[in-house]
Amino acid sequence: MEKVWKPKQEKMEKRLERKMTAMSEQSIRTTRISTGLSYDYLCMHQNLDLPEGFKVPCFELFNGIGNPKAYLRAYCDQLVGVRDNQALIMRLFSGSLTGEASDWFTAQDIRRWVTWEDMAVAFMERFRFHMKTVPVRYYLEKVKQKSTENFCQYASRWRMEAASVQPPMGKEELVSIFIRSQETNFYDRMLSMAGKQFFELIKMGEAIKYGLKTGRIISVAGKATGSSSTGFIRKKKEHVANISHTPSPRYK
Repeated sequence: MEKVWKPKQEKMEKRLERKMTAMSEQSIRTTRISTGLSYDYLCMHQNLDLPEGFKVPCFELFNGIGNPKAYLRAYCDQLVGVRDNQALIMRLFSGSLTGEASDWFTAQDIRRWVTWEDMAVAFMERFRFHMKTVPVRYYLEKVKQKSTENFCQYASRWRMEAASVQPPMGKEELVSIFIRSQETNFYDRMLSMAGKQFFELIKMGEAIKYGLKTGRIISVAGKATGSSSTGFIRKKKEHVANISHTPSPRYK
């Protein structure tokens, strides 16, 4: 038999139900805030509207390796049309990060960054130690050809390293240091090319490499080894000859 609810009891049931629902929603909100999963917590400038006609640029992603200041400059250059809209610049920044940089941003409390400068300073402090050390002139003399490179590949890699030296080198200094960085077989033959163009050194290096490979040019190391061993053999023969011609003592 179906139960008949009294109006007063029904009203109490509805009131209790509303109270339970409110408590449940409050519990969910509290959980989101404590775990950092609320929209307000996760989204920076959540009430921001994109300017009319604005298209989000295709950013070059930063993974945490490289010069962070150079990256910030490149990022801002792509947003030159909205330079006064700091909220937009801050909002889009996370989309330009990947890898370690993205992990770092996700772990931050974005509410502590009030301005773009606040965010940029925090970014610089985190990644400034990841900057590649600028090579010095002495370092360039230690850059040698790898066994997996031909001479042209080696020269191109060396030239890229030299381009990072500060202050920049002139053409004559560039050629001079490149010659000094060569192994003996190349150095001796390139020494007379001081003052030439860099591409001429590459051609000379390739020619020397080919000559050494085909045997048309004798390696300095091989020549030194050959003369040394020849001298040793000659001395050994002379020593044996002297022993064989030494008269035996006579006994009476």
